[in-house]
Amino acid sequence: MATVGHRLHTFLHRWVDLSSLQVRLTTGVVLASLVAMAGLTGWLGWRTQAILLDSHVHQASLIVARFREDVDLYANQMPLDMAMQKVINHRTTGDLALWVTTSTGEVVAQSETLTMGSWQGSGVAEKLLTMAMAEGIAIQPIQTWVFVVCAEPLAMEGFTTATLHLANDITAEYQGLQQLLRMLWLTGLVMVALLALVCTLYIRRALRPIRQINHLASQVTAETLGHQSFTLPVAPTEVAELVQTYNLMLTRLAKAWAQQKRFINDISHELRTPLTLVQGYLDSTLRRADTLTPPQRQGLEIAATETRRTIDLLTKLLELARLDNHQRTLPLAPADLVAIVQAAIALVEDQTASLADGLSRISLEAPATSPVVQVDRDKLCAALVELLNNALRYSTQPIRVQVLTQPDWALVQVHDQGPGIPAQDQAAVFDPFYRVDEDRSRQGGGTGLGLTLVRLWVEAMSGQVSLRSQPQQGCVFTIALPRSAE
Repeated sequence: MATVGHRLHTFLHRWVDLSSLQVRLTTGVVLASLVAMAGLTGWLGWRTQAILLDSHVHQASLIVARFREDVDLYANQMPLDMAMQKVINHRTTGDLALWVTTSTGEVVAQSETLTMGSWQGSGVAEKLLTMAMAEGIAIQPIQTWVFVVCAEPLAMEGFTTATLHLANDITAEYQGLQQLLRMLWLTGLVMVALLALVCTLYIRRALRPIRQINHLASQVTAETLGHQSFTLPVAPTEVAELVQTYNLMLTRLAKAWAQQKRFINDISHELRTPLTLVQGYLDSTLRRADTLTPPQRQGLEIAATETRRTIDLLTKLLELARLDNHQRTLPLAPADLVAIVQAAIALVEDQTASLADGLSRISLEAPATSPVVQVDRDKLCAALVELLNNALRYSTQPIRVQVLTQPDWALVQVHDQGPGIPAQDQAAVFDPFYRVDEDRSRQGGGTGLGLTLVRLWVEAMSGQVSLRSQPQQGCVFTIALPRSAE
């Protein structure tokens, strides 16, 4: 039972979105239809039963009224009890029984119907004769039978406290009424089911333009902002207005995005040239000036360091702008992946002077046969240098580099033993200017663009870059590149 419930829950969760507008509208229509159907069926049942009871009330009233007249007529010719019996026999039918009782419960006269086998065998006659009936007319079920019963006092000479009882069998009519109500319910449920199906199809069709907008919006990227607009030839007025507003928003976003990229490209290009001249002047002054005091030399060294850092930032910004604007296509050629990794390690060790006592802080694990990949050798080497510098910046332990091969991919993994990156920050580390720790990154010399360039370079070579990390357990950066035919 639990398995069936779990499967049903899985089916509903997979195929029925309970929070969707379509489900909510359909549910509202179905519930409104059910309420209307229940109200109509209930009212019809109550009204039909009232009409049935009213007809029998009228019939019983006529019988009671004429009973006295007939008894008075026959009482002049025979004893009162015989007159009452004669009238009862005259008024009795197969479904109608009459009897007269005194105040002590003695039956003075009764219909032959009460002695019939069906009435006697089922015990209905005995139940009718012994049950206490209140004055007036009511519907009384007895076993599987349904009767309209009536008790009316008779004020007649000789029987001042007599009571006329009437029982009319309406079982067939009552069952017919119940059958009619069941048919009404069944027909109503079928109509509601058909209405729900029609409403589902209609609402689904009415919401199709919204789904088209959602599909088109999912295809919009930063590169296609200025070249993509929504067009829905047949759409409701509200949806058409939404499309118009959305297209206007895309136009504004495209303009703002183009201005931002142009600004970054221009400012990076315009500032890099004068800063390069400043750096050259500072470096030349530091090399040739022997009369500088220690504070002067320290100030010039700080200025030269910050100038180099600013030039590096501007260079990366310019590279980022050109890659985003598709102004640069990387020249790809088959290359030995292990050789590129070795060259990147050598560059990092030379730049950071990581060799101490002949020991390297970077170890390499590579297969005997190096995989061949279709890459831009210089950019892949720069990407690996960025990952290695990043690992050395935040880890005092040795860095491990692995080259792995798969049937269609070649992998380069950089393992460090640093503090790791929290899970909530891992998805954003490749975004421009994103820093897990703002102060630490700035003190370490990071610009916040290195990992972004790594991602853009690798993706331009049809590869992928990913991160796996846990706090206090270091990071593993993986570059995956498609293998070339060797």
